Amino acid sequence: MKVRSTLEDNLDAALRSIKKTISDLPKLIALPEYFSVPNSMENFVSAAKIYEETYEPTIHFLATASKLLPQGLLVGGTVLEKVGNAFFNTCTVWKNGSLVARYQKRNPVAIEKRVGVRGGNKPLVLETEQCKVGLLVCADMFDNLAIEETVKLGAELLVLPVAAMGTHPSVKGHPLTERIASENGVFVAKVGNVSSSLRGGRSAVISPWGVLCEASETLRDTVISVDLDMERLRNYREILSKA
Repeated sequence: MKVRSTLEDNLDAALRSIKKTISDLPKLIALPEYFSVPNSMENFVSAAKIYEETYEPTIHFLATASKLLPQGLLVGGTVLEKVGNAFFNTCTVWKNGSLVARYQKRNPVAIEKRVGVRGGNKPLVLETEQCKVGLLVCADMFDNLAIEETVKLGAELLVLPVAAMGTHPSVKGHPLTERIASENGVFVAKVGNVSSSLRGGRSAVISPWGVLCEASETLRDTVISVDLDMERLRNYREILSKA
């Protein structure tokens, strides 16, 4: 998803993308990290200011948008949430207008820490009719403990909202997520919020046997969708457990 300069434009773009998918009756739709926050992460100045300007309209948007897919889950990217006097980069999950789960990013990056974002400390895995869904956010994928705890809870699909800064270097392929998918026997759905065509955060769905689909290098909104072969994944996991 392309980063825009206003909250309203970001929400409008997210809604257009959601509406493009609902005729296919998806079981899960996911949005990027900080999908509603204007401009790129390197422009962040204050967690309190971002929270005040974006939290309420974003939560209202997610509750409303999730009613468009009552048969599925909406993984609402992330939003800056205030808990007591602390701010967390929180991924919320919605079903038919109701909040069903929240996950706090465990590994805020340097710019987040500078503006006052704290890290969470708990894994989250949701059981759905199709599979067990684990949540991680961006830099959590560099945290071996976070990955291990999530996989041990049975996650078969890792949903990974990410945001690449405009200064993010170009990365060929998806080396980190491909390795994690193959070593742990999981699908990874990386959902990117980007402000540069040179980035490692473009959206992709990755299986243990390779990249299933990915967004192009062009700086534009893209909807990617895939049917996950859970039987093949579970066969792969069974073989992996015996290795």
